[in-house]
Amino acid sequence: MSCSFNVKRNSIAANPSLFNTVERSKIADILSKGLNLSKNDILTKLSSKTTFVWIKRILSESEYNKVKKYIDGKKIFVIEENYRSYPLKIGTSNLLGFVGVDSQGLYGLEALLDNYLNQGKNVYLTIDKNLQEIVSIYLRDYIREYEAKGGFIGIMDLNTGEILALSSLPDIDVNASLSDIIKSAQNIRSPLYSLYEPGSLFKIITSGIGIEERIVNPLETIYCGGEEITKEGYRVRCTEPHGTVNLENAFVKSCNIYFYYLAQKIPFSIWNKYFGLMEINNPVPMDIKFMDKDSIVSDIERSIVNRGTIGFGHGLAINPIKMLWVFSVFANEGSLLKPRLIKGIGENMEDSKKEVLRQVFSKETSEEVLKLMTEVIKKGTAKRLSNLKYYIAGKTGTAQVSTAKGYLDVYNHFFISYLFLEDKKYSILIMLEEPKKGRFAAETVVPLFGEIVKRLAIYGRMIN
Repeated sequence: MSCSFNVKRNSIAANPSLFNTVERSKIADILSKGLNLSKNDILTKLSSKTTFVWIKRILSESEYNKVKKYIDGKKIFVIEENYRSYPLKIGTSNLLGFVGVDSQGLYGLEALLDNYLNQGKNVYLTIDKNLQEIVSIYLRDYIREYEAKGGFIGIMDLNTGEILALSSLPDIDVNASLSDIIKSAQNIRSPLYSLYEPGSLFKIITSGIGIEERIVNPLETIYCGGEEITKEGYRVRCTEPHGTVNLENAFVKSCNIYFYYLAQKIPFSIWNKYFGLMEINNPVPMDIKFMDKDSIVSDIERSIVNRGTIGFGHGLAINPIKMLWVFSVFANEGSLLKPRLIKGIGENMEDSKKEVLRQVFSKETSEEVLKLMTEVIKKGTAKRLSNLKYYIAGKTGTAQVSTAKGYLDVYNHFFISYLFLEDKKYSILIMLEEPKKGRFAAETVVPLFGEIVKRLAIYGRMIN
């Protein structure tokens, strides 16, 4: 099944020279109501001294049905134009995008790959269409259930670096009229093209740096009373008092106070080193660039508070695709793969080959972080997954939403996970944006992962 194919869509045109004054006003009134256009604009077109004007191009089916009885083939007539149709109806429009008149790409991959597509070349994606459809349906259902603004699910094959699914909502109705499609794309916030604070997901990276650089003693403890005002006067809060915690306890319970102080122990030069290794200041090195700036980091060189809060994922914002990629590092023995979204262009289909971009952490450090992430599944914030008979590692994140005026009392929910199936392994990122129901990620995205992993376990034995 193709992700897109060409179809015929109806456009409406007119011959102004055939209208008298009364007819002109009457048909302008009818068309303005049926096509949601300005009557004055239509009158202007119908008053022009020409034999052809476009009234509206690329109509929706409902628009066409409203005006079709007024189409006489002489004064008002239909022109069928080539347009793109997309069989995947849910969660995929932000990825694939859409075209304008004459099939020029305006948004998404249609725009990014326009040079190839307009040459008539086929572009083969790594997206598994069946998997994309399944996760998109689950995402839609959970967004409805928890009354979220939107959401994201990304799945990456960690044997090859291929992106198997990139689902995001809200969607664009690509079956609407072209003008409404464009308006919708301008008015929605798509996770594919947005930045979010990762919250506690970033504790994965903080832990990895602390272990790799021998800055953290895993057995050393601090006391968490649930809230603490630091010597800098900054108030750090946890969801509850955690008592005396070491690295493992703090990771499993997601203790912000512990990770605030751990992050401050990491010198700026070390943070900067790993930001470089993980391409934090550069776009994801993928074959498609969705954003020029897909992450932002606050000033952690001069601000000791910022250096602390970054330890639990405050003070930096990252695009979900980049999160999916960067946070996969510990599932591959500390190395980052070069991610792929394009399988081939034209007649050439490339074999899936693992391409290591660089080693970021040692194998030993990765094993330590993996142990922490498996403990989250066994007894931590994702313990409801402990009954699944698969090797899973993960970390939840309930990230407070930041604005220019400060943090709001609303949250984005994240879950990053690794799923190991025999000789296959996957990185999976799930996000719900500002759900109104469910206070913590453990209540929302973790059960969503449970639904998806059952499907992926089946697919894991089917995907070549």
